[in-house]
Amino acid sequence: MMIIKTPRSTLASSLDGLLTALAWAAFGFLFISGVRSIVASPAHAATEPAVSRLLPDAQALLAYTLVAACIGLLLSAWACYNAVRFSRLDRRKPADEPLPDALAVHFGVSLTQLRVLRASRTVLIHHTDEGRISMIDFMHDPTSVKEFAQMRR
Repeated sequence: MMIIKTPRSTLASSLDGLLTALAWAAFGFLFISGVRSIVASPAHAATEPAVSRLLPDAQALLAYTLVAACIGLLLSAWACYNAVRFSRLDRRKPADEPLPDALAVHFGVSLTQLRVLRASRTVLIHHTDEGRISMIDFMHDPTSVKEFAQMRR
């Protein structure tokens, strides 16, 4: 189940599927060829026992296991470090609501405009090229225009 659902293009989805299929095909090929080389090795079958034929592969598997264990230990150490580092923070509670003064300063509007913005149902906000608010059009919501006119008096 995806946690964040964003629309993906058909090209991205098909490329993802193609790369996943190629990776699984490569894994399957390597796995099957490894098993085939271990089981059906006629040159060494008569002279060497099966254990000695598997020994080089067992050494490689031991090396892979050690590398995976080191990566797992590194990941566990990182998780413990972050648990200690952020132990005093409660990340599960919502952030405090910002004060109206701070919001008005952040968006570059007056407190009166901020109150009207919060009370109105429909507002058309125009922005500059830099992303700042250049104009607020309250004409789309008759109730907010009435409230705004009452606040201006």
